[in-house]
Amino acid sequence: MRRIMVYLLFLGFCIFQSFGEQSEIGNTEFYWDQTGCADPWASMEGNSEEELKLAILDYLKSEGVKKARIIGFSDEAEQQFCLACICTTGRRFHLEVPSN
Repeated sequence: MRRIMVYLLFLGFCIFQSFGEQSEIGNTEFYWDQTGCADPWASMEGNSEEELKLAILDYLKSEGVKKARIIGFSDEAEQQFCLACICTTGRRFHLEVPSN
């Protein structure tokens, strides 16, 4: 019984965390840690912020996410020192999207 309660508590925590942070009424904030070359919008590490903003917003529109907004960029993500496409660069994108 105790194991089931711990499992349900963990499951509830995971579901709660998946909703992101509420920034304004009806909007949710998310972040994405940039990878070397595995981001779904096909950008590379050396792209400028403007190029990245356009690529991210175009990708989100193609996936049906409307009215998304890039809040900003930061260097707070973990930087992995490897050459694989999935390794993170240390750059983090902060986005805001309508909750619906």
